[in-house]
Amino acid sequence: MTNPNTLTHQPCPCGKSSDACTYFLDTKNAKCHSCGEKHRNVEPPTTNTTTQPIPRSASSTKFSAPSGEYRDWPERALSRDTLKAYRVTLGGEDAKYVAKYARFDTEGNHVGNKVRLKHQIGQPENKGFIYEGEFSKMAPFGMNAFEKGSAKYLTIVEGQDDAMAAYEMMGSKYPVISVDSAATASEEIKRHFEWVNSFPTVVLCFDNDDPGRAAARAVAGLGFELGKVKIMTPRKHKDANDYKKARDTEQFMREWWSAPTYKPDGLKLGSDMWEEIIDRKEHFTAPYPFEGLNRLTYGLRLSEMIVVTADTGVGKTSILKTIEHSLLTNPDVVEKNYGVGFLHLEEPNGDTALGLLSIHNSVPYHIPGVDRPKDDLRRAYEELLDNNRVVIWDHFGSNSVDAVVAKIRHMAALGCKYIVLDHLSIVVSDQAGDERKQLDEIATKIKTLAMELDLCVIAVIHTNRQGQIRGTAGVEQLANIVMRLERNKTDPNEWRRNVTKVTVEKNRFTGYTGPACYLWYNRETGRLTELDQEQMDLFDGGGALNDEPF
Repeated sequence: MTNPNTLTHQPCPCGKSSDACTYFLDTKNAKCHSCGEKHRNVEPPTTNTTTQPIPRSASSTKFSAPSGEYRDWPERALSRDTLKAYRVTLGGEDAKYVAKYARFDTEGNHVGNKVRLKHQIGQPENKGFIYEGEFSKMAPFGMNAFEKGSAKYLTIVEGQDDAMAAYEMMGSKYPVISVDSAATASEEIKRHFEWVNSFPTVVLCFDNDDPGRAAARAVAGLGFELGKVKIMTPRKHKDANDYKKARDTEQFMREWWSAPTYKPDGLKLGSDMWEEIIDRKEHFTAPYPFEGLNRLTYGLRLSEMIVVTADTGVGKTSILKTIEHSLLTNPDVVEKNYGVGFLHLEEPNGDTALGLLSIHNSVPYHIPGVDRPKDDLRRAYEELLDNNRVVIWDHFGSNSVDAVVAKIRHMAALGCKYIVLDHLSIVVSDQAGDERKQLDEIATKIKTLAMELDLCVIAVIHTNRQGQIRGTAGVEQLANIVMRLERNKTDPNEWRRNVTKVTVEKNRFTGYTGPACYLWYNRETGRLTELDQEQMDLFDGGGALNDEPF
């Protein structure tokens, strides 16, 4: 039965909707289903409660077959033939209603009517409705007029007059049905999904307002196969009947034919990828200071994670600092003012800074007894470090996963585009729990940060005695580049003991893998020199030199 204390389908005090507001007469409150606002102490447009639709939960009321006549409806720009096809009759001058919309169940049985009452003072024109019959059994308006899967296209709209208008504008060629409201659209289509899904293409043409757009996305996401549903958002008018009344059939059809295919969040069709291919963003690339690595990897790219695997004492610190120095001095990187963030967790910050100055001046300042002229150090400091491009983490305290991730994010905010983390293993070494899972966790978070913030992260992870990454293969899977460092620390030949072999084991960018370069550590200068092909062949062949190779 009709609730005598509510008045629905009324204009909203907010002015955003002419028929989406429910008034609660006993409390003088109202709620608009369009804007979502609750209004207090408001007077309803009318106190005539005979214009209320029956709630969906109601079981039944009496109803009869439509008693009006089929004729043209000029006010709605609808023809007699269309009204007859949809079983909509118009009342005469003496009738209390404007139109009766016959409603059917899924079996085609007439189970009730939706009745548009004549205009009453205080109500918007033709906006008073009641339902007759068993509301809960009513299928979407218009389903009875079309056979299951009978056409290539099915269009679903948000109002019975919109359904008839769209049907006419399509030349009465394609089926059009209507849900009762945007709020119930998803529920209605879900109950009749098999029938709706029988049509090859489903076009959703709900009202051009927030509830209509939300309802279209909700219906489109009910489980249709990808590419089946199109969403037409009316651009020129609010709904299909407005197009019909404005004689904008041609415009409506243009928008209908060009409706974009619905794609769930995170999914794209290949047919939509052309612009992304043409306008593809090329991430900035900086070269390595070693030609062999550049030959295989094509340099250091942003949005990537590079993993360096090494046993202890193989020269990774020298290699990392050489790469860091190159990033701080490369003209292209300097021009862009890209900073470098340092998270060397096994050495004091002073050692990190001094190591960079050693490379800059080609003097191993870390070796006891080596002179450190203050003027030379100051000049190198001003050239290399005395700027806003160097950020070093003072890591005294927590080295937890969350702390490391937070520091990387802060470094990015300070302008760092390159992050060096040495090393991952120490981050999880003092944490309780499964080391393997923790390594996976931090690697995942770092890779996500690299992509989110457009960073290049170089992360070191130690290997076990078998030469494998400690604990997990997940780190390797996440990395864009994996390079391995190896050095024979017990070779009887001194120059061979000072050669580190760099091998690219994974290369997502080009697929090129294998030995990249051989780096000889010059103890006199504290710098690395890349061996040429002849020297590499000699090294691989086991040859020994009495003298240094350079």
